Amino acid sequence: MSDAPLPPGRTGLPFLGETIAFLKDGFGFVEARTRRHGPIFRTKILGRDTAVIVGPDAAGRFIDERKVQREGAMPAHIQVLFGGRSLPVLDGDEHRERKAFVMSAFTREALEAYLPEIQRHVAAAFAAWSSAGEIVWLPALKRLALETICATTMGLPPGPTLDAVARDYEIVGGGFSSLPIPLPGTAYTKAKDALERILAVYEESIQAHLAQARGDGLGRILAARSARDGRQISVDEAKRELHHIVVAGLIVWAWFVSAATELARHPEVRERLRAEVATLPAPLTLAALMSRPYLRQVSMELRRISPVVQVFFGKARETFEFAGHRVPKGWSVFWGIRSSHLRREVYAEPDKFDPERFSPARHEEQGHELAFVPNGAGDAHRAHKCAGYEYAPLFLDVFLVELLRGHTWTLAPGQDLALDWSQIPPAPRDGLRARIERV
Repeated sequence: MSDAPLPPGRTGLPFLGETIAFLKDGFGFVEARTRRHGPIFRTKILGRDTAVIVGPDAAGRFIDERKVQREGAMPAHIQVLFGGRSLPVLDGDEHRERKAFVMSAFTREALEAYLPEIQRHVAAAFAAWSSAGEIVWLPALKRLALETICATTMGLPPGPTLDAVARDYEIVGGGFSSLPIPLPGTAYTKAKDALERILAVYEESIQAHLAQARGDGLGRILAARSARDGRQISVDEAKRELHHIVVAGLIVWAWFVSAATELARHPEVRERLRAEVATLPAPLTLAALMSRPYLRQVSMELRRISPVVQVFFGKARETFEFAGHRVPKGWSVFWGIRSSHLRREVYAEPDKFDPERFSPARHEEQGHELAFVPNGAGDAHRAHKCAGYEYAPLFLDVFLVELLRGHTWTLAPGQDLALDWSQIPPAPRDGLRARIERV
C-alpha cells in the first residue's frame, strides 16, 4: 500500500462537495486548481472523492487499464444522457468488441466516401449564409454539424425528423450541465425524455437499414462481424452508439466558432491559409487535404485551444500514485483534457493562438508523445480514443477550405464574444452575429 500523501485540494460541502462550482464552469474549475496545486488535485463531485489529473503524463496514466477503469466512472446522470452502456463506460473485451463495430464506420475508405457529402453540406451552408445578410451564426453552425453527421452516419436527411432531433439535442445538452434532480419539469428530466425520443428515431433508422443495406456509417456498423464469435451489433447497442457518435461529433461546431473568431483576429494567419487552400482541387480529396502543411498547423492549433469538454471520466481500479500523490482504489479519476493542452512545460504561451507552434521548426507537440490528444489518448481501436478522431478533423478542414476559398466574413461590432462557460462546449454569449459574403 502506498504511503504517498493524498492529493492537495478540498472536498467542499457535505455530499455535493464542489459539484456546483464544477457544473457552473468546469473548464475554469480544473484550470484554476491545476495552477494552484499542480498536475493533480483532490475534490468531491456528487458525493464521490475525486482526483483530477492534468497534463501529458496524466493522459498516459488515465489510459492505463490496469490503473483506471471506465465502468462506474461517469456521474450517473451523465451516463444516462450518454445513452447508458455505450463505449465511454465499457472496459476490456466488451469495449474492444463494441469499438470494432463502431470503427468500421471510420475506416480510410469510409472517410473517402464521406468527403463529398461533407463538402456538399458545407458548401450549401455557405451559399445560404452568404445570401442571408447578417446571421446569428452559432445555431447555424450547430445545425451544419448535426445535418452533416446524421447524413454521413445514418443517411438521415434534413426535414421534420431532423428538426425534432435538433431540438431534442439542445434539451439533452442542457441536462449535462444541470443538477440531476429526477423531478417532473427539471432540466434533467426533460433531457431524459428528449433522449428517449432521439433513440426512437435512431431505432427506426436501424430497422430501415436492416431491411435494406446502405453504404453510410450505420450500414457499415451493421455489416460488421465480431472477431470473437461472428455476431452483429444488436439494435439496442447500435442506437446507443449512434447517439454517442452524434454527441461526440457535434462538438465540432466549437472548432468552427474558434476558426471564425481566431482567423478574424489574426489576418496574417487567415491570408496565409487562404493562399494555401486556394491551391486545393475543387472536389476535395483526402490526399490533397493531408498534403497542405499550413492547413494542418491551423487545424491542430484550433483543436488544441478550443474548449470542448473539460474532463474525461475514470475510476481508480486499484490504488496508484501520480505526481507524488496517492489515488485510492474506488476514487473517481477525472482527466482534464482541455487543461492538458494549456501546460506551459509543453506549449510556449499556451493561451495564445499560434499555429507556428506546430511548424517543422518548433513542433512543440513532440515534446511528449501525449502532448496533443484533442480526441483522447491511446490507440483508437483498443483504447477510448474517439472513434471519429479522423472524421472530426476532416470536417474542420472542409469547413476551413469553404470559409476561406471564395468567402469573407465580418463579425458584427459591439457583440459579446465572451464564452458562456456553463455550457458544454462554451458558446459566444451573443450567438456570434456575422455577415458572410462571396468574393
